[in-house]
Amino acid sequence: MVNSVRMRGPVTAETHAKERGFLRAVLAAIEDRTAVAALPRDGQGDQNDDADLFLRVARRHRLTPLLSAVCGDALTGALAQACRNDRLMTAARNLRFAQIGEECLRGLAGAGVPVIVLKGIAYERLLYAGAGARPTADVDLLVPSAQRRAAFRALDRLGFEPRAAAPGFDDADYHEVAWRREDVEVDLHLALAPTVRCDIDYQEVWGRAEPITIGETDAKVLHAEHAAVFHGLHMAIDHFDVPALYLIDLARLLPSEAELAGAEETARAWGCWRPFATATALAEAFLPVWRAGHRERPAPWRARQVVARFGPIERLPRWAQLARKVSHFDDPVTALRYAAVQGWRKGREVALRRFGGRSARERLGLDRE
Repeated sequence: MVNSVRMRGPVTAETHAKERGFLRAVLAAIEDRTAVAALPRDGQGDQNDDADLFLRVARRHRLTPLLSAVCGDALTGALAQACRNDRLMTAARNLRFAQIGEECLRGLAGAGVPVIVLKGIAYERLLYAGAGARPTADVDLLVPSAQRRAAFRALDRLGFEPRAAAPGFDDADYHEVAWRREDVEVDLHLALAPTVRCDIDYQEVWGRAEPITIGETDAKVLHAEHAAVFHGLHMAIDHFDVPALYLIDLARLLPSEAELAGAEETARAWGCWRPFATATALAEAFLPVWRAGHRERPAPWRARQVVARFGPIERLPRWAQLARKVSHFDDPVTALRYAAVQGWRKGREVALRRFGGRSARERLGLDRE
């Protein structure tokens, strides 16, 4: 069953439907562990094929560690072993990310730079019980854009090297810069999204940030409503071709109707309601227990299209990514402005590479200091 890397044959609509059904099954077991009885079991022939495909779907959506945490003693056979192994590996990786994150927090604090911990490290501590339940891929930190130079110097002193991860990463108004040391990446956010993408109230973001402790170091996290809006934006930037784990994150950030309504109001004020509406529509479609606690919200047509194609293992084709990107701006003027800025940045990046571009360090001005 655990042979999740074998070659796939022709993918049919029937296969996609089966994959979506398996995704709903694993999410149902996570929402209500009594539903674990409906999960595929090891067997012979078609049964073993189903069990193998189920594991591949669960891993594609980064759900095996959480399935082990919620239903561990109710899982059986190779599925139980695979989920348990994934959780152990996740716990070890998350511990390393937390240690690196704490080191960064101390280095930034020493430079007088305020920090908000974003996404994975924060989610694991605030939203999930037990070590290794929620996989984390990197360390995400938000610092004030006005202190970008001090933050760059702090990470440089810690031995991190900047990476030219996206066109325009060195622009003064770009929203994040990727840094790497050995096998760990730190995404240093100067904003929660591209500044031309929406109108986020950063005074409110920093004013409502809440305390958290990473290891023995005090830090801040986004207020839950702000985190949920940022979460929806992050999903939209990735064209909603994201792991279903993100749906659980969103549901746990907004457990009550009042919190969901507050986040919705914030999303409208910040000019990013469309991404938030589609993110919540996805969560409502695949997490019926969570949906039952909220008033009915008719999903916009663009959200219904995303819901209809969510779940299969295959990644979204490029044309569909572009269609989703265009349809998830709140107004056409913002979409055109974003396209113009990104087009200029991509053209500039091509020119820099063609005519002997400088290193990421040089482009950030670190070698001049």
